Amino acid sequence: MKNTEANAQIHRARIVVPVCAPPMEDGAVLVEGGLVRAIGKFRQLKRSLSKKVSLKDHGESIIMPPLVNCHTHLGLSWLKGRIQKGLGFSSWLRKIVSLLHEEGEKMSEKELLYWTEYGRELSKACGTGLLAEVTNQISFLTNFLNFFDNYPFIHLFIEKLHPEKGPPELRSRTSDSNLPATRWSFSAHSVYTCSRDALRAIKKWCRKRGLPFSIHVSESLEELEFVRSAKGPIFSILEERGRNVKEFFSCSKTPITLLEEEGILDENTICVHCTFASKKDLETIANKESWICLCPLSNEYICGTVPRADLIFSMTKRVCIGTDSLASNDSLSIFSELRAINSRYPSIGPERLIEAATLGGARALGLCQMIGSIEQGKKANLLVIKETDCTPKNVCEFICSEPIEERIKTVGS
Repeated sequence: MKNTEANAQIHRARIVVPVCAPPMEDGAVLVEGGLVRAIGKFRQLKRSLSKKVSLKDHGESIIMPPLVNCHTHLGLSWLKGRIQKGLGFSSWLRKIVSLLHEEGEKMSEKELLYWTEYGRELSKACGTGLLAEVTNQISFLTNFLNFFDNYPFIHLFIEKLHPEKGPPELRSRTSDSNLPATRWSFSAHSVYTCSRDALRAIKKWCRKRGLPFSIHVSESLEELEFVRSAKGPIFSILEERGRNVKEFFSCSKTPITLLEEEGILDENTICVHCTFASKKDLETIANKESWICLCPLSNEYICGTVPRADLIFSMTKRVCIGTDSLASNDSLSIFSELRAINSRYPSIGPERLIEAATLGGARALGLCQMIGSIEQGKKANLLVIKETDCTPKNVCEFICSEPIEERIKTVGS
């Protein structure tokens, strides 16, 4: 420690929440070169260091790792306020498909990047340090990834909709050699917009590279109806869009059962929403060690209901949190999602919610070696929540219940 260089800095706060360990009072984090070098009690850490190390005392504040948004569509930020709440899934789906066709497909790259930046800045302001962006706009993939160079971390899911016979072409329009291999992978939109062949091919591509695979699943009652019978509102919407359902789709008991039948579920699969997943479905996901990404405020916005988060947390530890997009949410704040879950299901416990929103998300995206907790060697993108009077006993409840977005700043990076 005595050789620590002069640009190293200690960040001290009333409470430090490492996530990987219990909250500590009068805690401190030593940062050097953008990395966490040590964490501990302020007095002990200060005594062990050279006088060259500077101190940043954040006073009566909380230091915690940044949040992880495991599912969002920043490119849909232009739809903020354009679709009313409570339409129900099929009406919401018709509305968004119509807007995407009439306006979205005509957007220039410059316009789309503008709205993506708008969503990105909203996310950063709400304490998000890692996000999974889902897009099917791949014509400017390299520019899109370069656009996030100043963002701490991103995993880009290139989403495939492939309701045709046979597997899709899984090649980006940019040479794979020009893309950061750990920052993107293909994903499937859903079991009703991708054939079974497509699901298998996309998952095989991800599995071969050890990369995460994401899919919207069990998001609505209409989806369950379609999977069981190939009928209902989703069938009608697909037919209107010129999709021959009989050519690409075959029924199953539930969307989760269909994924299990095709070998899609494993430790690198993220099942997004699971709003209407049955207990048996959840057992299947848990047994396959797949991840469940909860987006409760999006589900409430569209359908007026939220997933059984208490049941989900009781059945698996592999839970992460997302916001979905501003087409189905009022904000991109993971803190808002935590408040929504905590207020409805207090039995889960705030410690578990915070873990899901930080380390859980980082693990699901395969980036937990760099982010998700405050540990030696990880990136020092520390989140400071200003002006609190918490104790180690109540700090997690405070984080999951109080509107703290206006108190946030990021330090250490």
